[in-house]
Amino acid sequence: MTKAGIAWSAGEVAAGVAIDVEIDGARLWSEYLPEPVAGMHRLEWPRALGPSLRGSGSVAVRVPADASTIAAGSYRFAAEGSGPSLRKLVTAGTIVDKWGKLVTAASRELHRALLDGAERVIAELRSADYTVAITGGTLLGAVRVGTILDRDDDADLLLYLGEATPADVSIASYRVERLLAGFGHEVIRHSDAHLQVMLAPTESGVSAHVDVFFGYHDRGVYSQPIHVRTDLPVEALLPLTEIELGGRMFPSVADPEAWLAACYGPSWRIPDPAFSFETPIPTRRRFENWYGTYDFTRHFWEAQAKAAGPRSSARARADVRQMLRRTRRGDAVLDLGSGVGRQSRALARRGRAVTAVDFATTAIDAARGTSAGTFRVERANLAHGRAVLDLIERHGGRGDVNVLLGDVLAYLPQSSRANVFRLVRAVSGSSGTVLASFPDRVSPRYEHLRPDSWHLPLSWLQDELEPFGLEYALIRRSVRRTPVGLRRIVQVSIRAAAPHRRQEKTLMTRIRKSAARRTEATEPAVEVDRVAELETAVLELRGEIDELRKDSRRIAELYDLVVEHLGTGRSAD
Repeated sequence: MTKAGIAWSAGEVAAGVAIDVEIDGARLWSEYLPEPVAGMHRLEWPRALGPSLRGSGSVAVRVPADASTIAAGSYRFAAEGSGPSLRKLVTAGTIVDKWGKLVTAASRELHRALLDGAERVIAELRSADYTVAITGGTLLGAVRVGTILDRDDDADLLLYLGEATPADVSIASYRVERLLAGFGHEVIRHSDAHLQVMLAPTESGVSAHVDVFFGYHDRGVYSQPIHVRTDLPVEALLPLTEIELGGRMFPSVADPEAWLAACYGPSWRIPDPAFSFETPIPTRRRFENWYGTYDFTRHFWEAQAKAAGPRSSARARADVRQMLRRTRRGDAVLDLGSGVGRQSRALARRGRAVTAVDFATTAIDAARGTSAGTFRVERANLAHGRAVLDLIERHGGRGDVNVLLGDVLAYLPQSSRANVFRLVRAVSGSSGTVLASFPDRVSPRYEHLRPDSWHLPLSWLQDELEPFGLEYALIRRSVRRTPVGLRRIVQVSIRAAAPHRRQEKTLMTRIRKSAARRTEATEPAVEVDRVAELETAVLELRGEIDELRKDSRRIAELYDLVVEHLGTGRSAD
C-alpha cells in the first residue's frame, strides 16, 4: 500500500464486480473491481482521502454480494499526530459516498431522522398544494426492501409540476425555496431543479438532509434532473399512490417500477453498492444550461474551511494592506469569498464597515465566530445569478462600495466570474476600490476537481471584463507556496473602463471580423478546410443553443426578483 493506491495480484474474481474497501474493519468506500494490468489490480485512493493518508492499520477488499475477501494487508504512512487520518475517519463513522465526498455513514439513527424529515417536508410542501412523492434511492429502497437502503444517507423527494417549461421550473424553485425557508429550514440550492433541505441535527449530533427534485413534462418528454429525461408517460406518475417505507406510509408515483427503470435502467432490481449515475452528455448539457450547477465546488471549500489554520496567508495579508491604503475608516467593504473571515476581521479592526460573503456553510459559521459582531456575515453563492441580484439589491444603494476578491476569481468557472463582474459594476460606482489576487499560471499539480489548482491568465481576465465595461490594472506579482505547489500570484485593481477605450475595442473587434471574412472569401476551398469549417460551425451552434437555454434561467431570475418586490410591497422600478 502506498499513497498512490492499493495493489494486489489478480485472482478469480472477474473485473467489474462491486467491491468494498475496508479500513480497520469498517467500509470506507465502494467501487468496481478494475481490469488487471500485468496481473495486478490497482485502486487509487479517492481524492477526498488525500489529507487523511496518515497512520497505520489494516486494509481489506471484499465482495459484498457474498462477503468474500479478495485482498487483505496493512497500510503504514506518516504518524497521524493531531491531524486527520484513515483511522480517525472510520472511527468517526465517515465514508466516501458515490459522489466522492466524505459523509457520515448511514445508521439507524440517521435513517429515523430521514424518515421524520421526509414526512415533515412532504407535509410542508403539500400545505402549498404541491404534488410530492418519494423518488430516487428512497423509492428504490421502498420497492426493493420496504425501508431506506442500508447505505443511503439522504431522502429523495419528487415535486411534480405537470406540464411546464424550464423557465417555469426555475420560477417554481424560488417559490419552494421561500416556502421551506419560511418553515425554518436551511435550503441549499444545487440547481434550479434540485434543492437540498438541511434537517436539524439529532440529539447525538447526526446531520441529515432531504433532496427535493423537480420533475415535469414538456411536449411529451419527462424530465427530472439530475439524470432522468425520457418518454415516461404521465400515467406512470399520476395519480399518486402510497408505499410503505420503514413501517410508515409515503406517497409514491403511480408506477414505481416504470420510474425506477427510467432512472436506474433495466437492472434496477439487482443491488449495486458501487452504482453511480452516468448521465448522457446531451441530457447533462440541457440540464446544466437550463438549471445551472451551483454546488460544484462547495464540498471542497467546506473541507478547506474545516482545515483552515490559525494564521492568514502572506497573500491575504498583502490584500488587506492594499485595501487599507485605498480606503478610509467607515468605508464599506464587501469581502467576497471571505472564507473563515480573517481578512474581514483585519479590515474591521481598522474601522472598515465589512460584509463577509461566502457560500460554504462551514466557512460562514466560522466567520460568524470570528466576527464577534465586528462585521456582517452573509451567505451567497456567486454561481447563482438570482443570489447575486440579491447582493446587488442589498449593497448597491450604499454609495461606492469597495470589493475584495482575495484568491477568488481563478477558482470560479467563467459563468460565475461573469456574475461577479456584474456585481462589481453595480456596487463599486465611480470611486469604489476593487482588489483581486489570484494565480495566473497553470499549477504544477493541476486537478480539475480541485479548484485551488485552477488559474486565470490576465488575457482571459481582460476579455471577460470588457462586456461589463471594466478593465484591470496590475499592482504586483509575487510567488507563493501553496498546497498545489509554487504559484505566481498577481494582484490587480478592477475599475470602470474609459468610454473611449470601450469604443476602440468594439471597433477593433469589427475590423478583425471583417478582415477574417475577406480572407475566407479569397482562399480556395479544400475539403479539409470545409470539414474544419463545419466542425467550428457546429460548436458555435451548440454554444448558441446553450446560451438560449441559459436565457430561460436568466428570465426566471429577473421575473422572481420583480415578483418578490411586488409581494413585499417594495418598488419594482
